Amino acid sequence: MTETAKVADINCPYCDKPARFVSSREFYGRDYGTNLYVCTLCDARVGTHGRGKTPLGTLANGNLRNLRKMCHARIDPLWKSRKMSRKAVYMRLQKVMELTSEEAHIGMFNEHQCQKLIAIFERGEFWND
Repeated sequence: MTETAKVADINCPYCDKPARFVSSREFYGRDYGTNLYVCTLCDARVGTHGRGKTPLGTLANGNLRNLRKMCHARIDPLWKSRKMSRKAVYMRLQKVMELTSEEAHIGMFNEHQCQKLIAIFERGEFWND
């Protein structure tokens, strides 16, 4: 699939309409060095890797964006502290969530998966085998 094709192929998971590809300058009024796919009808969006067209995950509405932020708030300190590598943390995430390596990315999570991960942390079970 070409980069151009990726723009046309991303539909909103809420309304199934094509997402619009925009720069951060166009969307936020300020250049953050990234782009976004946006469905204004559903308030769904996802950023891209830098100025490219590759999305960081799936489009998310406000509720899902908040849940993903809550997941990152639990996962990111584990590797940002440098006590563990990011790879090791995400391998653990993969195991506790019973996901493939391709699925073990918070940007790909749906609401149920986010709620499951948050509950795992709340019960202190992230490190349990």
